[in-house]
Amino acid sequence: MRSIVAVLLLLFCYGLKASDEVALSVVTEEWRPFNYTDDNGVIVGRSTTKVKAILDSLGYKYDIRSYPWTRAMSMAEHDSNTLLYSIFRTPEREHKYQWVCPLMAPVKVYLFHLATRDDIDVTSLEDAKNYVISVGRNARSHETLLEKGFIEGQHLDVSADPSAELRKFLAGRVDFLVQSEWEMSESLKGVERHYTDVVRSLEVANVSDRSACIAFSKKTDKEIVNRVQAALDKYNKKFGLE
Repeated sequence: MRSIVAVLLLLFCYGLKASDEVALSVVTEEWRPFNYTDDNGVIVGRSTTKVKAILDSLGYKYDIRSYPWTRAMSMAEHDSNTLLYSIFRTPEREHKYQWVCPLMAPVKVYLFHLATRDDIDVTSLEDAKNYVISVGRNARSHETLLEKGFIEGQHLDVSADPSAELRKFLAGRVDFLVQSEWEMSESLKGVERHYTDVVRSLEVANVSDRSACIAFSKKTDKEIVNRVQAALDKYNKKFGLE
């Protein structure tokens, strides 16, 4: 009997230890100033700082890596113990993940065109269908524009590489680029260009009305998700939602 009890105790302790040592795979994309890789190869940004603070407070081991957006979304959807940030929670994505919200305040994104493009004249998104817009694949803005009747290959130049989007835009190979104001400013600084080189045009509708979140794969233990949600609520209450 004593030997059986001893075995059970060992198994119980091992189970607790294994649970405590769960390693989380954290994935993100390049989206300044929220999550991006700095010159030293370290993933930084406003959202990154917050995610790190939350996971550190819970004592979880984790590894953060940056991938093209489509790949990051797929990993968070299919891989166990995986979380993705920063991602907008939408009806289309609702069933794919376990959600922890809000990570960030709503972010406004706009159509930008080069200041030298005097020929561009738009007062509505419908007008923008006369031009070519560069947009990130599977980004919320991409989904919104598709919902508005924009067609890939005709109105939309879709890319999984943010740097390629910027290069095409500055080279005049596309007419508009979809970004937030801060993202555009930082992107231009990175290639030694100035914010005055571009013009902010229309806001892309139905993007800025949603907060960005953390998304866990459905293969992740619900207890982990609940703990992260509680830690995020505590952080937001203490520091506010930026």
